[in-house]
Amino acid sequence: MPRDFRSFAKENEKVVKDNQTKANEYQDILNKYKNMDNNELMSNLFSEATKLKKEGKLNSESLDTLKSTLSPFLNSEQQDMLSNLVKAINEQK
Repeated sequence: MPRDFRSFAKENEKVVKDNQTKANEYQDILNKYKNMDNNELMSNLFSEATKLKKEGKLNSESLDTLKSTLSPFLNSEQQDMLSNLVKAINEQK
Protein backbone atom coordinates (compact mmCIF):
# COMPACT_ATOMS: atom_id res chain seq x y z
CA MET A 1 0.00 0.00 0.00
CA PRO A 2 1.66 3.25 -1.07
CA ARG A 3 1.95 5.94 1.54
CA ASP A 4 1.35 9.55 0.79
CA PHE A 5 4.01 12.17 1.34
CA ARG A 6 2.15 13.82 4.23
CA SER A 7 2.15 10.61 6.25
CA PHE A 8 5.81 10.09 5.51
CA ALA A 9 6.66 13.70 6.47
CA LYS A 10 4.68 13.47 9.70
CA GLU A 11 6.47 10.25 10.71
CA ASN A 12 9.81 11.80 9.78
CA GLU A 13 9.07 14.88 11.92
CA LYS A 14 8.57 12.61 14.93
CA VAL A 15 11.87 10.81 14.29
CA VAL A 16 13.70 14.13 13.95
CA LYS A 17 12.08 15.46 17.13
CA ASP A 18 12.96 12.29 19.06
CA ASN A 19 16.55 12.47 17.83
CA GLN A 20 16.78 16.15 18.77
CA THR A 21 15.50 15.31 22.26
CA LYS A 22 18.20 12.65 22.62
CA ALA A 23 20.84 15.03 21.30
CA ASN A 24 19.77 17.63 23.87
CA GLU A 25 19.98 15.02 26.64
CA TYR A 26 23.49 14.04 25.55
CA GLN A 27 24.51 17.70 25.42
CA ASP A 28 23.22 18.18 28.97
CA ILE A 29 25.34 15.22 30.11
CA LEU A 30 28.41 16.59 28.34
CA ASN A 31 27.86 20.00 29.91
CA LYS A 32 27.63 18.38 33.35
CA TYR A 33 31.04 16.74 33.02
CA LYS A 34 33.03 18.99 30.69
CA ASN A 35 34.54 21.22 33.39
CA MET A 36 35.39 18.44 35.83
CA ASP A 37 39.02 17.52 36.37
CA ASN A 38 40.20 13.91 36.20
CA ASN A 39 39.77 13.30 39.94
CA GLU A 40 36.20 14.58 39.89
CA LEU A 41 35.39 12.46 36.84
CA MET A 42 36.83 9.32 38.43
CA SER A 43 35.03 9.95 41.70
CA ASN A 44 31.77 10.43 39.84
CA LEU A 45 32.37 7.32 37.73
CA PHE A 46 33.01 5.09 40.76
CA SER A 47 30.04 6.53 42.65
CA GLU A 48 27.77 5.85 39.70
CA ALA A 49 29.24 2.34 39.27
CA THR A 50 28.58 1.55 42.94
CA LYS A 51 24.99 2.76 42.61
CA LEU A 52 24.37 0.75 39.44
CA LYS A 53 25.89 -2.39 40.96
CA LYS A 54 23.59 -2.13 43.97
CA GLU A 55 20.62 -1.74 41.63
CA GLY A 56 21.74 -4.81 39.69
CA LYS A 57 22.23 -2.77 36.52
CA LEU A 58 26.00 -3.17 36.24
CA ASN A 59 28.06 -6.34 36.29
CA SER A 60 31.34 -7.63 34.91
CA GLU A 61 29.64 -8.98 31.76
CA SER A 62 28.19 -5.59 30.86
CA LEU A 63 31.55 -3.93 31.53
CA ASP A 64 33.33 -6.46 29.33
CA THR A 65 30.79 -5.84 26.58
CA LEU A 66 31.33 -2.09 26.89
CA LYS A 67 35.09 -2.60 26.76
CA SER A 68 34.97 -4.80 23.67
CA THR A 69 32.58 -2.38 21.95
CA LEU A 70 34.69 0.71 22.62
CA SER A 71 38.18 -0.74 22.20
CA PRO A 72 38.29 -0.71 18.39
CA PHE A 73 37.73 3.05 18.46
CA LEU A 74 40.55 3.76 20.93
CA ASN A 75 44.29 3.99 20.60
CA SER A 76 46.48 1.67 22.68
CA GLU A 77 46.88 4.18 25.52
CA GLN A 78 43.11 4.68 25.73
CA GLN A 79 42.53 0.91 25.58
CA ASP A 80 44.89 0.45 28.53
CA MET A 81 43.08 3.16 30.47
CA LEU A 82 39.71 1.56 29.71
CA SER A 83 41.01 -1.87 30.76
CA ASN A 84 42.28 -0.42 34.04
CA LEU A 85 38.95 1.32 34.68
CA VAL A 86 36.96 -1.84 33.99
CA LYS A 87 39.27 -3.83 36.26
CA ALA A 88 38.98 -1.23 39.06
CA ILE A 89 35.19 -1.10 38.77
CA ASN A 90 34.98 -4.91 38.81
CA GLU A 91 37.13 -5.01 41.97
CA GLN A 92 35.09 -2.28 43.64
CA LYS A 93 32.68 -3.38 46.35
